[in-house]
Amino acid sequence: MTAPNQIGFIINPAAAAGRCAARWTVLQDRFHQDGIQGQSRFTARPGDALRFAQELSRDCDVIVAVGGDGTLFEVASGLLLSGVTNPTLGVVPLGTGNDAARQCGIGDAGQARLALRCARIKTVDAIKIRCQVDGSPALRYALLFGAVGLAGEALKKTTPMIKRAFGPRLAYPVGALRAIWSYRAPQMRVTCDGQVSENRFLLVCASNGEMAGGGMRLAPGARIDDGVLDVNVCAAINRRATVALLWQACRGRQMSHPELRYFRARCVAVEADSPLEVEADGELIGHTPVQLEVMPKALRVLVP
Repeated sequence: MTAPNQIGFIINPAAAAGRCAARWTVLQDRFHQDGIQGQSRFTARPGDALRFAQELSRDCDVIVAVGGDGTLFEVASGLLLSGVTNPTLGVVPLGTGNDAARQCGIGDAGQARLALRCARIKTVDAIKIRCQVDGSPALRYALLFGAVGLAGEALKKTTPMIKRAFGPRLAYPVGALRAIWSYRAPQMRVTCDGQVSENRFLLVCASNGEMAGGGMRLAPGARIDDGVLDVNVCAAINRRATVALLWQACRGRQMSHPELRYFRARCVAVEADSPLEVEADGELIGHTPVQLEVMPKALRVLVP
């Protein structure tokens, strides 16, 4: 593929606890040196990146997400909701975790510049997520994971102050530790490819790739282009055991835990008597009931 003709950049200046704006200013000059220019839109609130992606997809060959995993989540959702055939996504990882970018082969801004110059395509899967928002059905698409349970509470505890204080590798584990002390596992009904389980569950997580939370290996061996979801279902355990499980997850060694089931599926659904928050790619996006389904080869991503 030759270099794209029309590029739209969607920049989240609040990414990386507010450091993205300054980093983008420097990087934009380097893009100009490479002959890479395009329309720029700056987000101000949640939902802006999704809307901008839908709007820019009408005129642009490539839409570039500049920020972290949350920005990339919204841009990918916007592209897939736009109805554009074979949407092409660019990634400039300037956020806290940047797990989705790494799993697409883009580890830093230098590799992002190379990807935009070379315009080589990698086709990846996405997760179609149907959930509830303010009592109405909503549809979103994730690249990394969709989860119900402790993950959402951990995200709320990973505040901008925690991100600034602990950095990209430790911020999310620290947020998870803070969440463990107050979280109580609720009763859920979980259906995976037609198989039903009912129990008090600490976490139900359907992953599209290995990494999440700034490098935690939540789904060892998962691949973003294999056409399946790698699913973690963990029953309720005490706080001490949960802390030990978190430590194992940071090192990708949690699969031996007796209360954790790890398997592959194409579709996962979660229901509960009271609505539970749904997290996707580092964003709280709605409530249960939720269905997470793999969409093979859904997105084209520019890679170096």
